[in-house]
Amino acid sequence: MATRAKEKRVKPVGRVTLRFGGDKKRKALSNFSAGTRVGESVFLAADEHADIDRLTIAGQECGEPARFELADLLPLADPEEEADLEGLAADEGWLWVLGSHARTRAKPEKAEGECIDLAALADLNDTRARCLLARLPLVREDGCWTPVKQDGDRRAGMLRQGKKGNAVAKALANDPLVGPFTELPAKEGGVDVEGIAVCGDRVALGMRGPVIAGHALLIEFAIKAKKSGELKVTQDPVFRLMALQGLGVRDLKRVGDDLLILAGPTTGLDGPCALYRWRGWANDPPRDAKQVRLHRPEMLFEIPVGRGCDHPEGLALWNGGSQILVIYDSPAPDRIDVDARTVAADLFNLPS
Repeated sequence: MATRAKEKRVKPVGRVTLRFGGDKKRKALSNFSAGTRVGESVFLAADEHADIDRLTIAGQECGEPARFELADLLPLADPEEEADLEGLAADEGWLWVLGSHARTRAKPEKAEGECIDLAALADLNDTRARCLLARLPLVREDGCWTPVKQDGDRRAGMLRQGKKGNAVAKALANDPLVGPFTELPAKEGGVDVEGIAVCGDRVALGMRGPVIAGHALLIEFAIKAKKSGELKVTQDPVFRLMALQGLGVRDLKRVGDDLLILAGPTTGLDGPCALYRWRGWANDPPRDAKQVRLHRPEMLFEIPVGRGCDHPEGLALWNGGSQILVIYDSPAPDRIDVDARTVAADLFNLPS
């Protein structure tokens, strides 16, 4: 990636301050993993919570924070568990929410004492709470967009969470290509779903991992809702291969007919990260579940990353889609003001 990316390395054109003010319940400002914008409302999700934050745009700042607990809006099977939210999308008056569908391993550095129990390290955490795909009706309240449980005939809903996850998790486990990776933790080559894009009843999920023969995966399927709001997959998921120079998907954003792809490392490495554009994605649905093309999205530019910090994690469209806001996980110290409860995100111009 080095030669090609170096030619397209850019710097941000500005910063946007995300202001949480006196919101002391937000324990950390450093683990936001997804974002999206609807009008003057910016929605953010964190990978260590099961809630969504909303900020209101005012110039180069976003403030007036509000928080929405998913357990108040959805029939979560494990409402007290971490949902590991990794994707947000807005489409036709709905806010879509995505969990990582990933397995995790206990971190060795958090072991008690000087020695590490290898048997405990081999025990992987269950994924059910992370197997989340849902949509919430958005309504206009006091000049802001608000996710609600019901708006007339529109009802919040999700793929039902069973003992082994949901329909997406089942499809991943049963697939001969991806199935073996469902037994591995995320960031160790296992399944890690990040980023969602919606086009009518067509849903696309980005996969940070696994990367197959150096190529990233996009999983697409059709979905519909029952009268109760519960979501159902109506078409077998189809995998699509993308040449992203060895990187996995960290977020997706639909821009008209195009699909923006935030690409980054599958593990916890610092980089590289880049933004790609799949032109005409909305008019290029999957054609065959078994014989697929290798898609080559256009790389727009490389996004700067820090050393041990500033990992690009989420996207939000800005200024009518002429710019993109990049939200960072593990933001550098100069981005955070703990006393003011603020964290800064970067703005980049999108090539026309």
